[in-house]
Amino acid sequence: MGVTAAVAEAVRRREAQFEVETVRTATGALDLLEDADFDCVVSAVDAGETDALGFLTAIRKRDVELPFLVVADGEHEVTASDALDAGVTDYVRARGSEGYDELAVRVERAVAATGRRAVDPSLVYERVFEQILEGACLYDRDGRFVLVSDYLAGFYGATPAELEGERSLLVERIREERTGDPYQQLLDGEVDCLEGETELVTPDGESRTLSYRFAPFRVTDEVVGVIAVSRDITDRREREQKLKRAREEYQELIDGMNDTVWVIDIDSHILAVNETAVELLGYSRDELLSMTVHDIDAGLSDEEASALISQMPTDGTQVFETVHRAKNGREFPVEISSSLVTYRGETVVLSVARDITTRKRYEAELREQNRLLETQRDELEVLNQVVRHDVRNDLQLVTAYAELLAERVDDDDNEAREYVEIVRKRANHAVELTETARDMAEMMGGRGVENERVPLRPVLESELASLRDMAPDATVTVNSEIPAVAVLADDMLGSVFRNLLTNAVQHTDKDEPTVDISVSETERGDRVVVRVADDGRGVSDERKEAIFAKDEKGLESRGTGLGLYLVQSLVETYGGDVWVEDNDPCGSVFAVELRTADEGQDGSDQSSPTRS
Repeated sequence: MGVTAAVAEAVRRREAQFEVETVRTATGALDLLEDADFDCVVSAVDAGETDALGFLTAIRKRDVELPFLVVADGEHEVTASDALDAGVTDYVRARGSEGYDELAVRVERAVAATGRRAVDPSLVYERVFEQILEGACLYDRDGRFVLVSDYLAGFYGATPAELEGERSLLVERIREERTGDPYQQLLDGEVDCLEGETELVTPDGESRTLSYRFAPFRVTDEVVGVIAVSRDITDRREREQKLKRAREEYQELIDGMNDTVWVIDIDSHILAVNETAVELLGYSRDELLSMTVHDIDAGLSDEEASALISQMPTDGTQVFETVHRAKNGREFPVEISSSLVTYRGETVVLSVARDITTRKRYEAELREQNRLLETQRDELEVLNQVVRHDVRNDLQLVTAYAELLAERVDDDDNEAREYVEIVRKRANHAVELTETARDMAEMMGGRGVENERVPLRPVLESELASLRDMAPDATVTVNSEIPAVAVLADDMLGSVFRNLLTNAVQHTDKDEPTVDISVSETERGDRVVVRVADDGRGVSDERKEAIFAKDEKGLESRGTGLGLYLVQSLVETYGGDVWVEDNDPCGSVFAVELRTADEGQDGSDQSSPTRS
């Protein structure tokens, strides 16, 4: 069958109201147009003595609105873009009968669009049906396509004409999934409609999710077919599944938290909670979701709680403390951190509540400890005043009378002179103990105070002068000039050197002890080391660490055992270090390492001490 005959047969089959005239050449067609009115022209690419585009030019000189369609049969070709650019109404590539059926559909549409003839209402309904943006179709009683929308045809990867007369995969799928024959039940009037969702594999092998609704199609009260509307909801279902998984993961996340989590609307209703809230308060999840925050908050009035919600910052976090009440009546303190979030499309309050019972107990214990500490400090200050003023004044009086008594003892009364010397030395020792006690009290009372820049040279020189006055028989030597550096310390730094220097002259069997002092800076210049060397009995290796312990020597010992403990305690607060070495050939060397302070530096940088 030639192109002309195939076109004529397809158009007549599609629309019986059309009268079709066929000619073999463009000249013949132009002659027919002179004698009668036509609604449409369909031309093959090869139009006899001219091609289709040349034929179109001649037609447009006569009628610029007459629909002009070009059909390509595969033997003679013109590109669709060339045809459309030239002004053809439509271009169809026809290979086989289905292609010509599609051409007939295009002819109908072209004629209807021009309004050149009255349009059959049924044709309008059919065109609307075909162009609706849904998977709409009309099935016959056997489940075959009668009419198909372009949207549904595209889903199947075909044209409406190609699907007409074919069995519906959707109908077959529904029959497989449901018991009985639901499609026949719809035709028989046993059910009013069929609707649901299903998975359907398209002809190209892709699995898609469809929602569908079937209803009987009646003509004069007789069910002649089924109208079906379906929609591809694959993407929507995937989004819903992702959202569901995200919600499940979010729920797992908040359920795994040790804190209680609450989602609250602006009217104080509880919208969501985590598992910890269920366990801690003793209510079921459903019970909590039927409550408001007022039902569990025992620390705030209803007005106060509502005000906190209404005054939530839009771009920040609100933190406050309150008390929650469990189902069994137990109350416990909580710290709540709240912020505004979007939940299911609404602005709500997300609150995380932490049980701070343990923290509150610690805070109460700390307050009590601080109160006791303040009391102890006050009492220590009273004791310090007694030691520093009353006891020390009496001891100084004893020392003075011992000096006067020594002047009245005969030079040849050796025993009496020995007794006087013992009194004098013990009195001086007791004075030293009062000074150590004073320093200990000041150290304990001053804990927590930041260190500051303290010039090293004047402090050390002052203590050396005091030592020479206290022990005039001792030889005190400074091996090198004391560097003009400042160290990080406080006004107790002199006590460190005083105790080390006193220790050097007391712990010796020699009547004229020797004390050597040296001061050096580390290579990096960030620390300075002061060494006090004596020629006394020395310290054994096993006691080099223990000698700084508080209980290593008591008040009854000769020398101030507490003095070395005081030295170590003070040096540690300065971020420094203290240790003891052997002196050559005898005695000990006590070394104190202190951090140097730059101009303007304070003691905020409390780095760990490192011995150089």
